[in-house]
Amino acid sequence: MDFAVEMKKLIPGYEEMSGDYLLPREYVDNDPCKARRYIIQEYEETESTDIRAKNFKEGVDIMEDIQKVDINLMEDAPSNWTYLPLPNETQLISLMASIENIGLISPIILLKHKNYNKYDVIEGKSRVLALKSLYKRNPLEKYRYPVCFILDSEKVDEYYIRSLILDLNFQYRNIPQDVFIRMILERHALLKKTKNFKNEYNLAGVLAEEFLMSKSSIYNYLVLDKLTEEVKTLLFEKRITLEIARLFAKLDHDIQLLILNSVDFKDINCFHRIKFIIGDGSIKDPEKIKELIEKSRTMVPEQISFNVTINKRILGKACENLIDLKRYAALNFSGTFGDNTNRFCKVSFDQNIIKYYLEQNLIDEKTVNKLTAKTIREILSK
Repeated sequence: MDFAVEMKKLIPGYEEMSGDYLLPREYVDNDPCKARRYIIQEYEETESTDIRAKNFKEGVDIMEDIQKVDINLMEDAPSNWTYLPLPNETQLISLMASIENIGLISPIILLKHKNYNKYDVIEGKSRVLALKSLYKRNPLEKYRYPVCFILDSEKVDEYYIRSLILDLNFQYRNIPQDVFIRMILERHALLKKTKNFKNEYNLAGVLAEEFLMSKSSIYNYLVLDKLTEEVKTLLFEKRITLEIARLFAKLDHDIQLLILNSVDFKDINCFHRIKFIIGDGSIKDPEKIKELIEKSRTMVPEQISFNVTINKRILGKACENLIDLKRYAALNFSGTFGDNTNRFCKVSFDQNIIKYYLEQNLIDEKTVNKLTAKTIREILSK
């Protein structure tokens, strides 16, 4: 019996995980996804810290055990280890064609468990998928029994394996932003558990080198570690945007949870409302936060953009109307909100295209200047 398959039948939303889950799976009470279940399976690994230290200090000889393994004995590694996206249909067809024409260039890396006849795919999940598709179409031995590097779960530490997965997959393909964030934060957690660093600055330096980024960019991601487990869960499940997550990172954990428990989840990515509630992150009084949440419920965005395409035959009339609108904004709001009409009516257009209309006298320079004007004086000038 396949345990994962049976559990998925019994528990809606069941997701099998294994070992030390380095990233969060916490939910506030009013989260509609709280009913989902995540069961952590005990991962069969040695308890010896000596093996972990040896793995990271001396490395592991991946080519020590090379075998041809039946693809039917290969299983996905736990989902909290191998969460990178699979290839799309076009990429898979390309991979299949490559294997079919020139063979499997890179062996698959598998993890073998004691007293279990199947293997976890540590690296090569897409190749396994391609081989299974090829074998189904053309049952040749070379597709069913690919060359594999076999790692022994009793000799290789969990953290080493997971670091290996990140290293091998980092430049595999274009990585979505949410997965990239997850990789950085998990790598950060792994490094803290497996190496000694004097401070976060040194740790950021290591991450910057590994991910080919500046330290400042790394810090922009590491600030997300200030999020509560519940907010991180929403981020990793792509249910809140990075922009919203950064706002939450300004707050103490208790205030983050207060907001999550109080807002309507359909508005969780409503930037203008969340921004109004959080501000610069300085408000720490729960009662004041509750007041802001209540006020935010009827707020609408301060601005809206329209993308309007104008035919050359009505360009003059359109410009005339836009200038009238800017004049109205300048006369009615400049005194109260300062002399910057663009706060209320900002006109943008393609500078590379407008020059052609200027060349053919379909529009003049004065009109263009009024369209981009900011002050009352510029708009009212003749």
